Order: sequence, then C-alpha cells, then structure tokens
Amino acid sequence: MKKTVKIVLVVAAVIVLLLLIVELIGSPIAKRVVINHSEDWIGRKVEMSSLWVDPFLGNVTIKDFSCTDADSDEEFVSFSRLRVQISLLRLIGKHVYLRHIHLDDINGNIWSNDTCFNFSDLPQRFASSDTTMVEEEADTIPSKWLITLNDIRLRRGHVSYTDRHRDRSWTLENINLIIPGVSFGRGQTNAGLSLDLPNDGGNVLMRGAYNMQSDHYSLILDLKDIDVSEAQPLLSDFLNIGDLKARLSGHLLAYGTLNDIMAVRVEGNVGLDDIDIKDADNDRILSAKSVNIGISQIVPQTLTMRFDTISIDSVHLNFERANKYNTISKLLKESETDDIDTAEVTVDEAPKDKTSQLPLKLSVNHFLLSRSAVHYVDRTLFSRFKYDITSLSARAENLTLDGNNHIVIHGNLPNGGNFMVNWRGAMDVERDNARIIAMLKNVQLSDLSPWTEYMFANPIKSGTLSVNSDNTIRRGIIDAVEQIDIYDLKLGRKNNRLDAEMKSIPLKTAVDLIKDVNGKISMQVPITGDMKSPKFSLGKVIGRAIGNVLLNATAAPFMAMAQAQNVKIDDLTQLEINMLVPDFTLEQYAKLDLVAQMMQEKEELNLQMIQQFNLADAISERAVFNLKKEFYQYKLGEALIGNLTLLDIQRIMQIKDNQSDFVSYITPIIGEKGKLVDRAIDYYTADSLQVEVLKHAERHNQFLMRYLTENKQLSKKRVDIRLAELDELTAYSGKSRYTIEAKISE
Repeated sequence: MKKTVKIVLVVAAVIVLLLLIVELIGSPIAKRVVINHSEDWIGRKVEMSSLWVDPFLGNVTIKDFSCTDADSDEEFVSFSRLRVQISLLRLIGKHVYLRHIHLDDINGNIWSNDTCFNFSDLPQRFASSDTTMVEEEADTIPSKWLITLNDIRLRRGHVSYTDRHRDRSWTLENINLIIPGVSFGRGQTNAGLSLDLPNDGGNVLMRGAYNMQSDHYSLILDLKDIDVSEAQPLLSDFLNIGDLKARLSGHLLAYGTLNDIMAVRVEGNVGLDDIDIKDADNDRILSAKSVNIGISQIVPQTLTMRFDTISIDSVHLNFERANKYNTISKLLKESETDDIDTAEVTVDEAPKDKTSQLPLKLSVNHFLLSRSAVHYVDRTLFSRFKYDITSLSARAENLTLDGNNHIVIHGNLPNGGNFMVNWRGAMDVERDNARIIAMLKNVQLSDLSPWTEYMFANPIKSGTLSVNSDNTIRRGIIDAVEQIDIYDLKLGRKNNRLDAEMKSIPLKTAVDLIKDVNGKISMQVPITGDMKSPKFSLGKVIGRAIGNVLLNATAAPFMAMAQAQNVKIDDLTQLEINMLVPDFTLEQYAKLDLVAQMMQEKEELNLQMIQQFNLADAISERAVFNLKKEFYQYKLGEALIGNLTLLDIQRIMQIKDNQSDFVSYITPIIGEKGKLVDRAIDYYTADSLQVEVLKHAERHNQFLMRYLTENKQLSKKRVDIRLAELDELTAYSGKSRYTIEAKISE
C-alpha cells in the first residue's frame, strides 16, 4: 500500500513538473511562433513583449502587443495587455466559458480611401473557400456547444480614423466598454460604452441590452455637448458647407428587433445649441441659439415621425435670391448619377421600395418659434432689394401634414411695420384646403421701391401700406381678396429705360386718380391662380392684380376718381343719348359736370368723347319721327312758331304708331301696306334721312363742345368730341351713347 502511494505521488509530481515545463517553455515558443508566422497568417507584422499561457487556470495573457498595417510599418493596432481566462473543465461538457476578457490601452489607427479600409483584406483571408457548404452545414446541423463570455472590459481605449480622400481625421479617446456577460444560445446581454471626443468635443454614453432568443434589443444613448463640426467633412459630400458649428446633446431610447432594422422605434429628446452654418463662400446662412426636439416616436418602417415638442429660439436666416441661384440651391450640390445601360434594364426590373410608397406621418403636439429673424435679399430685380423681418415668432398646436392645423405667426418689419398670419387648414395646400388670413400694418413703402421699379418702372419716395388679406386655397387653387390701404404715396419719376413688366401703366397718374381727398388709396385686389403650376409666383400675381386695378383706373379715370371720392354714379365711361333730342337730361348734365370738375382737378387729363349709334336704327327712328312731326304740325297749324322745343319733341315722341287720327293722316301720304317704318323710309328716302341723322349728330357734338368749353371753361385743346366713323356706325349694335375716355400723359 505504501509503495502504491509512493508511485502515485511520484507520477503526480512528474505530471506537475511536465505542466510547469510546458508553461515555462510553451509560452515563449507560442510567442515566437505567433511573431514569426504573423505575416503568413494575417499579412501583418506582430510584436509583443510576452505571451503567457497558464494551463492550470486557463489564462492567456498578452502584453505590449502591436500590429502593423499590411505591407507597411505603420501601426494598425496596439494594446498594453489582453487577459483572457477560460474554464477548461467546462469544455468537457461542450461549454466554452470565458470568465474574463480584459483589454487595456488599445490604440487603433484606421484609414480609408476611395475604395477600401486598411482592414479590408482581413475578412478575405479568413473567408472559407466553400461558403455554400459551410452555410448548409450551419443550417442543417444544430450546434451542441454553448458559448458564454463574461466580464468583457475595454479600458482606456483610443481610436483614430483618417479619411484620406477628404484629408480629414477623427479621434475617439478614453473609450471604456463594459459587457457583464454574453451567452450565445440563451439569456440576455447587457453592455455599456462610454467615450470622449477630442478637444473637448463632448461625451457619448451608450447602454444596451440584447436577447438572443427573441432577437430584441434596446439601446440608450446619452450625448453631452457633442461638437457637430466634426461631421462637416461628411456633409460636404452633398452640401456646399464652408463652416459648421453646433453642440449636440440628448437622451435617446431605441428598441426593436435585428430581424427588421427599419422597424426600430426611437423616442427621447435631442437639442442643438449655438448653431452656426456658413456656405462655401463663408457667408452665414443660418444661426440659432437653440433647437430642442422632444421625440414621441420615430419609426422608419412606417415613415412615422411624432414629436411632442419642437422649440426653436433665436434663429437668424439669411436668404438670397438671384437669377441663377438662391441660398438653398447654392447650398445643395448637384447629384452625381452613374451611367446606366438602359438596354439591360426594364421597368419591371426596377426595385420597388414599399417605404417610399407610404405617406409621411408627421405630427407635432407643440411647436414654438421665438425671437427669430429673416434677412432677405433679392437680386432678380433691377436694383437690389433687401428686407429684414425681426422678432419673428410662431406657435402651433397639434401640427400635422394630413389634417387641419392652426398656426399663428407674428413679426416686425423695417421702420415700425408688423405683420400677422393666421393659418387654418392643411399644410399641403396643393392637395388639400386651407384658409390664410394675413395682416400687414404700417409698412413703409419706400422699402419696397425696388419691387415697384421692377413692376412699373417707378420708384417710391414715401408712403405707408396696410393690407388685410383673406386667402382661400382649394387643392392648390388660390382665390383671395387683398384689401389694400395706402396713405400719402409719393412716386418718383418713371425710368423709361427699364423694361418693367407693367411699364405701360402711367402709375403716377393712376395713383393720383384713385386717391381720395385725404390722400388715401383704398382698393380690393382679387387674386386667383394655380399654385401647382411651376410658373406660379405669388409676388408676381399680386403685382399683376394691383397693376390691373391701376390699369382700369387709367382706362376709366373718371370712374376711379368718382369711387375714390365716394361719389355715387352709375357709370362715367359712357353717356347715353337720344338721337331725336339735341339736349340732355338733368342726370346727363350731372355726369358732364362731374367729368368737367375732374378735368379741372387733373390738368394732365385730356377728354375724348366719341358719339356712337347704329346708323340703320337711327334712320328708321328718324323716318317715323318725321311722320309724327308732320302730323303734330298739322294739328297745331299756325300755332307752331319757330323750331321745335324740347316740350314739342317730347309730345311728338308720345304719339303712338296705331293712334287712329295719326293713321288716318299718314295713310293717304305713305299708303297702308307694309310696316310703318319701311313706308316712312320709302317716303323720305334713306339717303336724305341719313344726311339728316348725321346733321343731328353733329349738332349734338357742337352743343356738347359749347357746354364744356364755354359753360365749364375747359380748354378746347383738352377736349376732343367727334362722331365715330361711318363704317363703325353701320356695324355698331349697342345703345346710342358717347364713350368717355381720358387720355393720360405722364
């Protein structure tokens, strides 16, 4: 028995001695093998101060490790210590159980160019030559091994990344990763990662959990004072940004399943502070004190974006518009598309993105914009137009793209002006309906002078403007009324060298015509148009509408003046006449007196009155009138002395065609067969009647000229009264009248 014990002890001592020899000799050998064959295995040179393998405890420790880039002496990765401990006994039960994985002071240097990264060759080296067989085996043979990784720690990490194409580098410092445990096949994995950005660029803290059985994950991301300027080189691929500054903070929760990445749900809040964006010419586009967003839910799969709050403070936007560009187009880079061989691609082969077919579901419970400003510059006019909107604020509740909204916007305009917009209805007015009420008060018109030069060729010297605008939009069709009130408007001299859109309108005269006695202009301007049309421009539509009002004023200045002075008159563009009566009624005299008064007030007006009537109707009327006049003279006998008076003419016109004594009188003269008017024309002849009608028309003209020049003391040079041409009288079909026009010289 004692001998047996001695043999066992000797054998045990020999085994222990052999293990010690393996541990003492094997570790240096393993180190040498790794160093000598590293280039063959991974295409890189590897160095380390020690590689220690402990077969008793299952420990592997590597110290002072470094690895170069492929075919280079530049460092790819290094660390001060890697310690891994595995449970050897659990291997018997097909359980790979790592107690610890500790990695200290890792330093990684990653770079990329247009085509690859400096580690792109590694996956190819370890790829299987027969991937199909490997995949089939993985799918058909269930794994009986259980893998557990515990206590994974990365401490004091440092990673630098260089984009050689953009010639820009980024660095992550003080990277700390803690994963309590990972079990492949069951259980849940939790992990935490923290890192600092260089140059006080902020801090990132991530905490995550993943369940391998359900494939669900959750991720909490905390951002603190992240320097957004580090993203500028990436944004420069599609934006012409010269400088970008902002600080990003936030707390976000993302959760979903790895089976469908697009089904991720995100909620939380993010904030940007001290925003400053400049374009490639170093001109500031946008600055803001803060933008804070409370996210209720974002789901990319269903294009759902629901926000609890969006709060924007102290935004300053500089917007410039030129003939070939504006601020937005200048900021965006032209898209680069690859050449496609259309012969090999058919419509059926085009990929169908289900997400792109879904409508965007956007909602904001509370929106607030405060203390903001817009600096607008328009270089498309003849002279530079600059306009500033300050103290800009906006508020909206329950804001959506596909529902009814209520948005109220306020702002101040230069030199004491202000505006308000009250929007009710849809945001997408090209597809839905909305009503927009807008008010402008105390707008200084001299600030709008470049615009009036562009539309009318006249600058503005002074004046104030108020506008009440009621706009109804039904699926992109706008139907609006603009109530415009202008006070003390003074215009500069027309610049005839400018090719203004409505240059033909004598603006100064038109403005004077529609001013009231207090120097006020009040007009209602209708606005209509299709906002879906690419040629639609609200500014031009309003300009043309105002121009039409002014054009109507210059076309009918007496009507415009009457309306401005609140004179109730039916129509000052025409004066109806009776071709049998040389004189005028009291109503007609009132019209003539008003025209004469306006002529005296506006010395730049010249009056033109053209007499119009249907010649055939006038001849017929004169023929029947002459028969009745003879009958009237016959009845009165010698009692009728001299020319007919107005009373005589009225009595003659009152004789009826079928009056018995009149019929008895004319029957022996003109017969009784045929229409009365035809028998009368045959009796007097059409030619003689035409001469008589034209003489009567000329007496009308002479009477009217004497009244306006002698009674109303208008200069004959300013009055043009004449009869329309004979062919015009033959073709004319309206009422007998004078057209009243004012010829304006400016």
